[in-house]
Amino acid sequence: MTLLERTLPLAALDTALRDAVRGVGRFALVTGEAGIGKTALVEHFAQSRPAGARQLWGACDSLSTPRPLGPLHDMALEIRGQLPTLLNAQSQRHTLFSTMLVELQNRPTLAVIEDLHWADEATLDLLAYLGRRIERTTALVVLTCREDELGLTHPVRALLNDLEGRSVITRIPLEPLTVVAVRQLLGERTDLDAREVHRRTAGNPFFVTEAIASGAAPSATVRDAVLARAARLSSTGQRLIEAAAILGVRCEGWALTDVSGIDASVTPDAELAGLLRADGSHWVFRHELARQAILDSIPPMRRTALHAQALAALRHAPETQTDLARLAHHAVGAGNRDDVLTFAPVAARQAAAVGAHRAAAELFRRALDVADELPVAERATLWESFARERGYLEPRKDAIAAHRQAAALWREAGNPQKLGESLAQVAMGVYEIGPKSETGQAIDAALEVLEELAPSPMLMITYRTQALWCLANAEDDRAITLAEQARSIAVALGDPSVIGSALEGLGLCWLAHDTHRACDYLERSLALQREARADLRYSSVCANLGSVYCEQFRFADAERVLGEGIPHAVERDLDRLLAFMEGWQALMWMHQGRWAESLGLANRSLKRATSGKIPALITLGRIRARRGEATAGEILQEALTVGLRIGNLQRLGLTRAASAEGAWLAGDVEQTREHARALYDVAAAKHLSWAVGELAYWRWRAGDDVLPLPDWTARPFALHIAGDWRGAAEAWERLGCPYEQARALADGDVPAQVTALAIFDRLGALPAAATLREAMQAAGVRRIPRGPRPAARANPFGLTARQSTILALIDEGLTNVEIAARLQLAPKTVENTITALLRKLGARTRHEAVEKARRAPSV
Repeated sequence: MTLLERTLPLAALDTALRDAVRGVGRFALVTGEAGIGKTALVEHFAQSRPAGARQLWGACDSLSTPRPLGPLHDMALEIRGQLPTLLNAQSQRHTLFSTMLVELQNRPTLAVIEDLHWADEATLDLLAYLGRRIERTTALVVLTCREDELGLTHPVRALLNDLEGRSVITRIPLEPLTVVAVRQLLGERTDLDAREVHRRTAGNPFFVTEAIASGAAPSATVRDAVLARAARLSSTGQRLIEAAAILGVRCEGWALTDVSGIDASVTPDAELAGLLRADGSHWVFRHELARQAILDSIPPMRRTALHAQALAALRHAPETQTDLARLAHHAVGAGNRDDVLTFAPVAARQAAAVGAHRAAAELFRRALDVADELPVAERATLWESFARERGYLEPRKDAIAAHRQAAALWREAGNPQKLGESLAQVAMGVYEIGPKSETGQAIDAALEVLEELAPSPMLMITYRTQALWCLANAEDDRAITLAEQARSIAVALGDPSVIGSALEGLGLCWLAHDTHRACDYLERSLALQREARADLRYSSVCANLGSVYCEQFRFADAERVLGEGIPHAVERDLDRLLAFMEGWQALMWMHQGRWAESLGLANRSLKRATSGKIPALITLGRIRARRGEATAGEILQEALTVGLRIGNLQRLGLTRAASAEGAWLAGDVEQTREHARALYDVAAAKHLSWAVGELAYWRWRAGDDVLPLPDWTARPFALHIAGDWRGAAEAWERLGCPYEQARALADGDVPAQVTALAIFDRLGALPAAATLREAMQAAGVRRIPRGPRPAARANPFGLTARQSTILALIDEGLTNVEIAARLQLAPKTVENTITALLRKLGARTRHEAVEKARRAPSV
């Protein structure tokens, strides 16, 4: 075995490309540590690709301020058509993304994106966009990544989880070389011992080849190995290598000549040294590890001078003068204040336009580092821009601090309008993430300025924020008054989207007093945002209104609103709101008895959610509790912890009710009573009919006397507590909630109990079914249905027990890594098992396998 003879990885890539050529596009992820041979493997595969598959190559930059959509820019050089023109024109990202999608649909394509671990946010958004549509293309998109270097919260992980959840990605992990492979690479060499080389290098191909090239024992570090090679170069070659390291892992031949002062085309020793290689008109480092080692070895003054030479060469060349992020990088490296202020803010705005908010924030920060001598208003504008981009990132408290800096500068500049806007941003930020003790003061500071000026959207938003703050502090009447004030301002301004935003706030304030009125305001807000084509606000209202309908068990309305909102968010890649809406849809499906689909959706929601996790957590916790799974308590506790931290009454009601049910099913009556009592009085004071109904139900189950109930208590719960099990069951049946229906029937006569058992058994509600069977047996009931046998469903596909278990976990939306952790198996075992079950089911994807299994006949 040699470095490129990796039979299984090549076979996996070949299968994925053949599927793509047949019209089922997908991703492949080649992972491994630095130097393991990811690029070498993909290049070898590309050389033997099936005829007719176009190749597109791109790489993510390792620069401190990476170029937004860097891989797309690389690929555009090879694509004829609209894409290069659109990129140069700085078009909207949706236009860029859809144009790239069409490119991947028009002809069979092998698209390679290297070094995903360095990807900017816009590139990750592009890949997420393509991931939702890749199966409608004829493309194989190959990603290379040092996955071992990704932290748990790295944004690349969210992308990979999303692709795995959609079953559109093939993982191809690369392992180190074996001793046998090292021995084969040594060939006839007798001066090196294969076992010793393998021991010193741990089988890393980069280190192995360095050892073979040097003819000596392997160096202890990458830096030593690379510098040992560089030391053998002539002084001319060393100057060339240093210039190349400054320019990046891949650079233009003309730029290398300009920066080094040497004609690279007639200097072969650098290439012979194995550090650089020619690739058409460009020069490419053999590995980023090599470039970084050379870069780190350049003395600081020499490095600064080389950055200045690079900037001088690139800023005037037609090919590079529009690559503002690259120019800003070299301006920073050169320490040239004027050039940083020339290029960094413009590059930041360019990055923000395509959604690369992290890169944009970093570029604005670079500008702020040298902005002390700018006029006050210009510094304020920079801080305002930096704050806006930081608002998309965690921790969001950094954005609040930046808005405060902007406010101080606007005050100094004597611009009350901009001062008010910055203070309003501070107020909104503090309201959303805290500290809560500062919220009232922040709102008052903003209103003190804005109320002295002409009515504006920011004044409306600040009144809306104050209304919601009062609502959170149980000042309901004042909240409604402020929300009405916000609406009056919005109506006077006449902007449909601003009016819609005000109506959304008004609807939320009315929820605790008049649900129908609140929903009417929210419906009107939705219509206005739809008319205004305000994508973000429209999705926000869909999320809020859909959650209200779910809480009220108005599932037909919820289906309508979420049925609009979820596709809208998917199309526009509004992942935060999408995750929130998916969580509520999952909770609704749970109540409707669609447990398998609900689990899969809840898991997908949690993988992309950064906030708004409560409905998805409750869904997972309640279904697992109803199935008798040991992990239910941990998940419900997490939901309760989040609810207590947020403090939202409606959400806290959901978490307390879910925790009460979990405790009841676990046999802990005291905990059931404690959870149900904890919020009951507060919910009753707010007339929260469904929260009061369920909390009263669990108090009743735990032995509390809760009668008489308020007449506005949710009817199914009120009927059940009053002893009308039949009326409660009918009410739950009309709402489409089979588990709750069965729970009511379980308190009825024997025929009703038999019906309840059938429902519990069909759902897989083991604890409830077991408790009911015990009660019927204790009551002397004969002929109690035994329930399903372990093999109650035919297995026409001949799956093993392990394959069936893993298929069920795939249906829940778990990734291979999560399945391995759940079952305590090696990830490779899970991967092999999935490959085998796909073959038995005759399915090409995980999703197709699940659908085939669902359609299997019952016996």
